[in-house]
Amino acid sequence: MKTAVWLVGLLVFTLFTCSKDKAEVRGPSRCVAVQYKLPYCPVKASIVAFLEPQPGLPNPYPERGDMVYGAAVLDLPDEFKKTDTIFYLTYHYDSVREKRENAEAIEYCPMNIGLSPLIVSESASLQPCQ
Repeated sequence: MKTAVWLVGLLVFTLFTCSKDKAEVRGPSRCVAVQYKLPYCPVKASIVAFLEPQPGLPNPYPERGDMVYGAAVLDLPDEFKKTDTIFYLTYHYDSVREKRENAEAIEYCPMNIGLSPLIVSESASLQPCQ
């Protein structure tokens, strides 16, 4: 009887910790060349411009006559937060984190509203992607 109760408990634990939804919230990691633009609000993030178009990211926006692909990046190390700095960013998309950050947003900054999705920095480097 104790074994049956133990097995049922283990099964319930497994069902709650290994759901399909949790496995799909994080997208694959990508490493790309980007250029830092400016801080992003209403969340604590940074706007970067991708040096090449990226599939699955927002449509380009005009900047000084050029079309620029940009995104808001969470967890970018401070040493890369210098205007026009070019570096290599490894990132992923996390829909749960994006929802949480947007829900907790308290700042209002009309010039930055609309950039989406929020992507999460895994690492940043001045060296090309490996």
